[in-house]
Amino acid sequence: MINALANYTLREIDRASRDEFERETFYKANTISATPTRFLELVAAAILAWVLPGQMSMLCFLAIAPSIIGNLFGTAWLRKRVATPPVGRIWPAMTVYLIPLIVMFVGIAHNAYAPDSTSYLLGAGAGVTAAIIFTPFLRRRQHQRDQARLDSELDD
Repeated sequence: MINALANYTLREIDRASRDEFERETFYKANTISATPTRFLELVAAAILAWVLPGQMSMLCFLAIAPSIIGNLFGTAWLRKRVATPPVGRIWPAMTVYLIPLIVMFVGIAHNAYAPDSTSYLLGAGAGVTAAIIFTPFLRRRQHQRDQARLDSELDD
């Protein structure tokens, strides 16, 4: 299914472009649009976390679900072709992403766990901190495993 979707998308870009320069520009424009799209999804999720009443504030996660699912498809397709890139941290960009994420978690705590939101906030804070600390290590490890897998496939 992932390959079928990927092939369809790539064929559409090939069909819409007249030459290699246009096709490369379409790919770049698509990549450039991904960053603000993810940020705006986080902003929308933060707004929903504050405006939806009570436990319904948890529905704010639906605002970021399409991006997460789309990234899973893209990553699965990518890993069959090249190793996952071992991207390092870019602190200013991470800070910009963390602001709406923190606002979202505080909104959920305020609405869904109003009487005792401390445990929720501590858990969310611990989870975000763990993700910030461990993601670079996990990505490097995944890159090494992908590279070893691709190298072994070439040797066969």
